[in-house]
Amino acid sequence: MTDSGDSYQVDAAGGRGVQVGSGNVQNIVGVDPPAPQTVGAGAVVHNLPQASAVFLGRDLRVLADQLGGDDAGVVVGQAGAVHGLGGIGKSELVNHYARTFLSRYSLVWWITADSAQNLGLGLAALTGRLHPVATLADAQAWAMGWLQANTGWLLVLDNVEDVNHIADLVGVVGGNGQILVTTRRDLGAARWAMLGLTPFRLGVLPREASVELLTRLTGRSADGEGADRLAADLGDLPLALEQAAAYVSQHERLSFDDYRTLLSEQFARVAGKSGFGGKDDRAVASVWTLTMTAIAGTSALAAQVMDVLAWLAPDDLPHDVLVPLADDQVDLDEALALLASYSMISRSGQTLSMHRLVQATTRHGQQDASTAEATQDRVVKLLLAAIPADPMNNVRGWPRWAALLPHIDAFTAVLPADHRIAEILWLGNRAVTYRQFQGQTRAAIEQRERILADSLRLFGKDHPDTQITRHNLAIAYRDMGRLDEAIAAFEGVLADRRRLLGDGHPETLTTRNQLALAYEAAGRRDEAITEAESVLADRSGLLGREHPSTLNSRHNLAAVYREAGRLDEAIAEFESVLADRRRLIGEDHPDTLTTRGQLAVAYQRAGRLDEATTALESVLTDAQRVLGDDHPSTLTTRHNLAIAYREAGRLDEAITSLESVLADARRLFGDDHPNTLTTQRNLAAVHRAAGREPGER
Repeated sequence: MTDSGDSYQVDAAGGRGVQVGSGNVQNIVGVDPPAPQTVGAGAVVHNLPQASAVFLGRDLRVLADQLGGDDAGVVVGQAGAVHGLGGIGKSELVNHYARTFLSRYSLVWWITADSAQNLGLGLAALTGRLHPVATLADAQAWAMGWLQANTGWLLVLDNVEDVNHIADLVGVVGGNGQILVTTRRDLGAARWAMLGLTPFRLGVLPREASVELLTRLTGRSADGEGADRLAADLGDLPLALEQAAAYVSQHERLSFDDYRTLLSEQFARVAGKSGFGGKDDRAVASVWTLTMTAIAGTSALAAQVMDVLAWLAPDDLPHDVLVPLADDQVDLDEALALLASYSMISRSGQTLSMHRLVQATTRHGQQDASTAEATQDRVVKLLLAAIPADPMNNVRGWPRWAALLPHIDAFTAVLPADHRIAEILWLGNRAVTYRQFQGQTRAAIEQRERILADSLRLFGKDHPDTQITRHNLAIAYRDMGRLDEAIAAFEGVLADRRRLLGDGHPETLTTRNQLALAYEAAGRRDEAITEAESVLADRSGLLGREHPSTLNSRHNLAAVYREAGRLDEAIAEFESVLADRRRLIGEDHPDTLTTRGQLAVAYQRAGRLDEATTALESVLTDAQRVLGDDHPSTLTTRHNLAIAYREAGRLDEAITSLESVLADARRLFGDDHPNTLTTQRNLAAVHRAAGREPGER
């Protein structure tokens, strides 16, 4: 027998000649074509493998309904948006389907079809079960003839690596029975249609099923919360859940959280072991090895894309971030198509996703330190090229920041603590500036403290980047109401900048300006006014009155005057700044909106309530349109408008507005943020003024 492993054909004319092999080499063997027959009344012949006794989170009826009216069907795995990922449970699903609906069929035959040779052996085994013949060629041909001549059977072709190995078989026998294929490959709708197979996409387990699977397999039903955390870390991947359950149950003192720690600190060791009695080649760290090798052998660019994705967040990376990896966009598209065809990534619109355990396996596969460092450097450069300018004021860039921030966070979280990548600090500072300006102050402080530690380690205390980080951390402390820490940090930075740069340097002036605001927030009004006036004089002389930095100083001095009760001076300065900002940067610029809002507060303090209310209502409308409902500046405007309502005696409107602001402040900032606490105190005061208890209508 000459067997190319590419095709199997049975003479459809009913003669004795059967072609086995490729279309170019024919070996005619004498085989009596089997007549239509049954395999025994009341008996269902099958060779199904053992199925797991714990099977959760899958709806077999969906597959049953799909096959009910069709002659052939296909199962293609999908992890979330990841098609056919190894370990998703494709074979287990089909096995349980076949067992549950066994009575539908007269014969169910399972073939491991990961190669042409194994496909042939599986067909021969079917013949051996029904009608033994002398040779392998005869056995394969007889099996195909039997499948052509009979109906009511189910043929499972499991773990198909190359659909070309099964294409001829499906074409020859598919019309007589039902065929189920499991594969990691996602060929796309056109290819499936040409094969006559309807794709069925399998997702990861629902979280509740993941938790139940872990607790039932381990017998630890009391630790549902720990199981939930572990399921999240494992991305609800069935293979990983079963492997974790086996490991935990074999280590009596190990909790679900202990396993999470081991997985984080010793991934290769833990993920590479399937537990006593299991097969390590089916462990999480091994199950994708062949696929990764095949990808690397086909496309170096695809392998590079995997290396990059391994360091980012698992979901929703904008596709264009990867564009600089290739000189030709077509090359990148082909690399992504290859990865998607192997179900190592999923694509949705213009974003890409990769399962978190595929990421971890890829990352830990970069054993050589220089290889890992080169990839990390490549990731930083891609992210730096992707971020928008000016995270504070470039409103149009905010959606882009929101899309990229999870990937920046994920990258910094998995970097080694002793990394030497200086550019990551600059990237981190830009990202945390966006985060802080969006009101995520607590997270911003934690991130800035980490950046400062890295900057001190890499550059030392006097480096300009370290000075910037210290200055920005002081701002975050102030915004969070940690005023003693803020003032101490500002004064420390100011002393160093005066020593290194001089008192009149623009960066020194920036620190002096922010220190003045910290003094004002702490109630040290005289020091605040003195410093603010001095900074304004120096900036005006150095930069001119219309420079953005000078405009900031003028605005801040007006705010300090207002808080000190010097309302005429405050209003005059605010009105002057507003006129200049409208002329220079426009009505809708965030800085202009801020000055409009703060001027309205000055009107309210001066008893000009109608002007204050009208101005704040106008600012709120524009802020909601430009910045969005959840932006901190919008929330501040809503709060200030509620206070204006209170001062105007419109208590019902004030209470309704403050209750809404308080709910949003708690959601966005947390219960103990200064803005939340201020809103809570003001709401209580308005309730008292209205003679009501909180919540009373």
